[in-house]
Amino acid sequence: MKKDLESVNHLKHMPTSRAVKENKKLDTSHSGVNDISLSDREKQLLAEALLPIKDELLLLRKEIRSFIPLETETSQQVAEHIFASEGKFVRPALFFLSCKLCAYDGPHLLPIAAVCEYVHTASLLHDDVVDDSELRRNKPTANKSWGDQAAVLVGDLIYSRASELMAATGEMDLVETFARSIRKMSEGELLQLENICNFNFCTDTYLHLLSCKTGVWIGAACRAGAILSGLPTEKRDALEEFGHSIGIAFQLIDDALDYISKDEIFGKPTQADLLEGKVTLPVILLRDIATEDEKQLIIYILDKENISAEDVSVVSKLVQKYRTAQLTMNRAKAFTEKAIDLLHENFEENIQRDRLENLAKSLLLRVY
Repeated sequence: MKKDLESVNHLKHMPTSRAVKENKKLDTSHSGVNDISLSDREKQLLAEALLPIKDELLLLRKEIRSFIPLETETSQQVAEHIFASEGKFVRPALFFLSCKLCAYDGPHLLPIAAVCEYVHTASLLHDDVVDDSELRRNKPTANKSWGDQAAVLVGDLIYSRASELMAATGEMDLVETFARSIRKMSEGELLQLENICNFNFCTDTYLHLLSCKTGVWIGAACRAGAILSGLPTEKRDALEEFGHSIGIAFQLIDDALDYISKDEIFGKPTQADLLEGKVTLPVILLRDIATEDEKQLIIYILDKENISAEDVSVVSKLVQKYRTAQLTMNRAKAFTEKAIDLLHENFEENIQRDRLENLAKSLLLRVY
């Protein structure tokens, strides 16, 4: 795969109004930036996108805990807690559809789908400890219920089991791809820590952060389908780039929704990023739009030892005033269009390609 930052830089200046093809345009228009509901058509698109892998996803939900040996009461309780949640399973879904595109249906299908979710889940366990989070998917976090030590150790256990399942494939490219992605995910978290409360966080660096935090792992999940099917390197690279772009788009939408969704819909406290000192794109974009007085107010808020809910409300009103959440979703649209272009350029048109494209579009339209 091309260097992550090069891919980000290529897209940074892409006009968000560009459509991939006249008959494949992405419609992300809503009645307003505060519209948090999905239209019937958007719900239908998401359901249709997942319908071809409905059986695989149901089986994975049923079996996902069975791949991890759980020898202690604590690990059993934490695993039951985190896997009982109705997660989105975006990464396994993209892996399953990539496997269908590449005609793979072998013995590693379900275990590697589990790996795609395991690494994501383990990273969330660790993230919640770092962020001292109390709510995820409308439930108390594992660290809130069992303590930081248990949450970190169960995360380590899940990472370790994922590594075993990777190695069992015998595919060194798959192991190297996943290992490199996990390393980059950790680098992304460290980069985020270095830029807490940094209003001068540049867009390039922020997009590189999203590449590390989300893009590389979704890219790895898509590449895995091509690896297991034995496709040549150029096809593997194309699917990885596709997933990488989708991953960045996915995270950009999360950033936007943090300012325009409600807690009960989003599954975790909204406007929580800024409370934790995390400066995301809706705030970064204010640097080029807001008045000098407004920018000084944001800097004053970020320099506080403790950012209050009232402070966040002030910044949120500026996000709404200048529609930077919507501008962030426009960036997500550009990354999604890039991903779809990659599919069109590297894979012949068929029903499996259409299904993968439909899921990419439905992720762009999601509003939780």
